Amino acid sequence: MYCKVNTGGLYGLSSYIASVEVDVSRGLPAFEMVGLLGSEIKEARERIRVALKNTQTQIPPVRITVNISPADIHKAGTSYDLPVALGILAALEYVPVQKLDVVWTAGELGLLGEVKPVRGILPMVMEAEEKGLRECILPLENLNEACMGAKIPVMGVRTLEEAMLYLLSDEKERTLMRQKARELADKYGSILKEDDNTAENWDMCMIRGMAEAKRAALIAAAGQHNLFLTGPPGTGKTLLAKCIPSILPPLTQKEQREVSAIYSVAGKLPQGDLIRRRPFVDPHHTVTVHALAGGGNVPKPGMISLAHRGVLFLDEMAEFKRTTLDILRQPLESGTIYLAKGGGNFVYPADFMLVGAANPCPCGYYPDRNRCRCTEYEVHRYFSKISGPLLDRFDLFTFMESAPPGILWEETDTSDKKECSRFLLEKVLEARQRQKKRYQEEGFLVNSRLGPDQTIRYCRLGMKEQQYLERAAECMQLSIRACHRVLRVARTIADLDGSELITIQHLGEAFCYRRNENDDREVH
Repeated sequence: MYCKVNTGGLYGLSSYIASVEVDVSRGLPAFEMVGLLGSEIKEARERIRVALKNTQTQIPPVRITVNISPADIHKAGTSYDLPVALGILAALEYVPVQKLDVVWTAGELGLLGEVKPVRGILPMVMEAEEKGLRECILPLENLNEACMGAKIPVMGVRTLEEAMLYLLSDEKERTLMRQKARELADKYGSILKEDDNTAENWDMCMIRGMAEAKRAALIAAAGQHNLFLTGPPGTGKTLLAKCIPSILPPLTQKEQREVSAIYSVAGKLPQGDLIRRRPFVDPHHTVTVHALAGGGNVPKPGMISLAHRGVLFLDEMAEFKRTTLDILRQPLESGTIYLAKGGGNFVYPADFMLVGAANPCPCGYYPDRNRCRCTEYEVHRYFSKISGPLLDRFDLFTFMESAPPGILWEETDTSDKKECSRFLLEKVLEARQRQKKRYQEEGFLVNSRLGPDQTIRYCRLGMKEQQYLERAAECMQLSIRACHRVLRVARTIADLDGSELITIQHLGEAFCYRRNENDDREVH
């Protein structure tokens, strides 16, 4: 007997509807699976055989042939276990075949018949709904994730027997079973949320002093500009970077689903909820190129994509390999990363805010010659891992000096302090609203995404401001791209001040954040 079951597959970040075709016929007992399958799926034959045996299902000595189409796409993962098992049960007439025509299903099977969670459920369920399927059966632990992405009925099962019982029930019984499954999933999800609430919340009021650095962070957050922090060890570079997400606008519902889909494909989506906070990704300096950009025959999202719509923080940036850092150059310009692998060409989103931090020299105390023992060659070699083109893609540079020890005992009132994240977030939201209104016809929402022509159009200068820009750029020997970045930063500073015009004061502050701390030339 023949049966077809609807399931889903992943191709990069995209999902597609796959069909599991099962044919049971007379002949020598065999279990064959075809369809350009990965090793995980080929191994599923033994998992499914034992799972069916342990669910008290008698399999007669027949020839079972399974084809997973489309056959020209390489398939990997363990999500095909449950649909293959249900297809065999339907072909053997243990469950009605007609009920599987409009049902989408996915899940991994254990040897005792338990149904285990799989990655990528959110984009696959969204694709199933779009293709007109009416119902989903998937692991209970993926239920909340699936309900966030689909409006069709979704059933979460813990065992293969539950899936069989669900298909054998009438509509009223299935409705009750879905309600019970949702209650179990909500209970489990609430426990996870309680655990998540215990995580430390970073706030700008934790940082004492550092007014210039916090001002730079505010400007960076308002226009989604890339920020580079330097300074001796212990001055608060890492703390400031961790506080930046607290002053970024909340994710919109569209962005939540977009980011959650990426984390779902990567297998990193917290069970029970979507990603509701801006991602903050901080890889170690030993990270590989594949881990940062994405790797595998069909590559999983790398840390660049996991930081989409959030912050990618590179601490001790001068310790990274130069080849690893240069991966960032193209995504910083386009907001996407292109990967060419054996399985095909993939385009992953990578629209993030880059924050880098580094000590000024190997010992960390340059230019304080009373403490620094590094030679000029050692300092140059230390920063040579960060290429000039990559440094040129940072909009703001700031040097964080050590604060006096007495600041630790200063009394602060965090309830109404103007340096707290709550107050700064209000300023960022006001500036972002001005940008949203200005660029509503352009397809982007922040100043950092202005192209060369758009920069000239939206960052118009008066005669005095233009002359000031030309003198300062010549003095600092800035490239045309660096001048455009100065203009975009000045546009953001003007937005923070509520001004539609860019003044010399706005340009002057923007140039201050382009100044190299190892260069004594001043801008006049």
